[in-house]
Amino acid sequence: MQCPVCGSDTTPALSRCPRCDTPLPAPPPPGGTPGDETVTSLSPEPWSIPEPEIWRPPPPPKRSPLPYVALGAGVVLLAAVALAIVFWPASTKDPGPPLGSPAQQTRSGSSGDAAPRLNQQAGQVDTLLTEMAGTRDELGGAVTGGCQTAALEQVRSQREEQLAKARNLQVDALENGPELRDALIRALEAAIESNQRYLAVAPGCPAESEVASVNERASEAKRAFIDYWRPNAERAGLDVRDASEI
Repeated sequence: MQCPVCGSDTTPALSRCPRCDTPLPAPPPPGGTPGDETVTSLSPEPWSIPEPEIWRPPPPPKRSPLPYVALGAGVVLLAAVALAIVFWPASTKDPGPPLGSPAQQTRSGSSGDAAPRLNQQAGQVDTLLTEMAGTRDELGGAVTGGCQTAALEQVRSQREEQLAKARNLQVDALENGPELRDALIRALEAAIESNQRYLAVAPGCPAESEVASVNERASEAKRAFIDYWRPNAERAGLDVRDASEI
């Protein structure tokens, strides 16, 4: 017979396997069928028993496609923004400050509008110079007529109005505009002071020495004004004039 464990051939009379010492089945009882053997069932091998469900590791989690979708959408959005910046229409640029505001006037002064503004401001100065020349002619007539009080007062009134206009002149577009305006103001102030000295003795004219100093101040201011006025008048196509004409 064979050992049911190691499979070695053994003698049926032995009670144990001479090789693995496993108990051997008893021989068949009398009357039994020769060759019958008793088979002892052994427990199944551990590796043949299915393991419990709880021992099995969980299946790996499924990867969600959401991160890849979000990444793709982000790339598309960035590309759209870049294209929008490159091809943004020129009409959507900053329109600048409102018309008439100080910021708009400042911007205009530094742009292509400088020439029209220079012409406009130079024209206002030239108009005032024409008025001053007319008043100078009236003063000459008053002196010729004996320096009558009414005539001298008329001259003084006109020069006071001209002084107010000179102080309000816009000269930011003119070359040396503030200096030009200040020289014109000084000339008119000296001329008005000279008128006051004429009126102090009217009717009748004062001696030349009584008004010489103030007249010289007026003439000096007029010469300084002409030096500032000349380049602006030439650029605007206007008369440069002479100090004696204003």
